[in-house]
Amino acid sequence: METLLTPDKGLIIWTIVSFAALVWLLSKVAWKPLLAALKDREDGIRKAIEDAASAKLSADQLKTQYEQELAKTQDQAAGILSQAQVEAQKIREQLLKDAEAEARRLTEQTKRQLEEDKAKLSRELRQEVAGLSVKVAEKLLRHSVNSKENEALVQGFIKDLSKEEV
Repeated sequence: METLLTPDKGLIIWTIVSFAALVWLLSKVAWKPLLAALKDREDGIRKAIEDAASAKLSADQLKTQYEQELAKTQDQAAGILSQAQVEAQKIREQLLKDAEAEARRLTEQTKRQLEEDKAKLSRELRQEVAGLSVKVAEKLLRHSVNSKENEALVQGFIKDLSKEEV
């Protein structure tokens, strides 16, 4: 067991020579492809980071552009709404003016119609009064005038008037 704990000088030399040969062989055969693969991987990661940064920048620009367009569209919508309210107010005012004009026209027409009806009724009343006056005069001329007959004639006239009015 003691031989295991004490190293042999020949074994140490051959181990160092083998290790050096292995390092030289690996440097010629494996290190260059391994380093090239690591370099390619590093370049790929660097390119991916740059692409991500570029994409982020592009996305930020698009976001800003969309926000500006959204704000512009909202302003346009507010302008259209404001314009629609102004036009609605104008239409409302015009409708009120038209309604007032129509009301005045109808009032004037009604007044004229009432005046015409009043004049017509007045003419008819005058004709009626004239006819009644003629009838009264005719009855008075047919009878001799005494107070009893005069009273009876007036009462008959009043009765005739109330019958004709009803």
